[in-house]
Amino acid sequence: RTNLMPTENGVLLFAYDNESIKYTELAKLCALLVRKHLPNTGVTLVTDNLIEGPFDDVILVETGNSGRRTFRNPNGETEEVTWHNKTRPQAYDLTPYEKTLLLDVDYLMFNNSLQWLFESDKELLCHNTAYDITGKDTLLDEKMLHWSSIPMLWATVLYFTKNDTAREFFNLVKLVQDNYQYYYNLYNFKMGPYRNDYAISIAYNLLSLEHYLLDPLFTLPSQFIIDTIREDGTLVYEYDKEVAYVNNTNVHIMNKHSIIEHVNEILRYATQPTLIYEENQGA
Repeated sequence: RTNLMPTENGVLLFAYDNESIKYTELAKLCALLVRKHLPNTGVTLVTDNLIEGPFDDVILVETGNSGRRTFRNPNGETEEVTWHNKTRPQAYDLTPYEKTLLLDVDYLMFNNSLQWLFESDKELLCHNTAYDITGKDTLLDEKMLHWSSIPMLWATVLYFTKNDTAREFFNLVKLVQDNYQYYYNLYNFKMGPYRNDYAISIAYNLLSLEHYLLDPLFTLPSQFIIDTIREDGTLVYEYDKEVAYVNNTNVHIMNKHSIIEHVNEILRYATQPTLIYEENQGA
């Protein structure tokens, strides 16, 4: 580790570059947006190479046995890449914080609506629904692990505290990862490379947890791309050969290449003073 944390509240990011996407560059952008909207919160990166960036701490962890995943681009072409996603179940062991917000690095923060979590007595929360901001309902197949199984939860935003509930939860996530074929047979989900979304869904189910983030996970699916990000944080995206936009809204951008293409716009927004008053929102 590069240094110790100055705060008990923090954001934890995992980022491993592959042959197509520099996830560590996404992590830098994600961290800058956290700095802007959650200024009193620490930011720690977990990766496999020591890098400089807007982080309080960098924790080095090897990728382990990585899988392969196929992504579909907006033009309809597919791309198979190495997928380094198997270290996230170690989040509880690695976090230096008492209260941790675990974020995917393709989650762009444009408001401070998650600040309330650090001020709450919540133990463990994640999204149990995702909303396609284009209105196309392209995420319908992601509502359940299987029509005969359990609801699918999203690992994109996951808040937890250092307590027995979170420790047991992450131990179960590790158990699912280590016995993925068994749980595939038990829960009847679509087989493929390991998914943290599936693992946390099963761990939630095994612990009979029922508390979730009430707002949906606002998502721009991978077949859509960012058109621009304005200086006021308005996200403009391509939609049916036209453009649409959302303002002051945290968004999960599934097309990672689209984020990289707008690095300068995100940097400009992230480093300018916040002009709009933000009000904390609860669950």
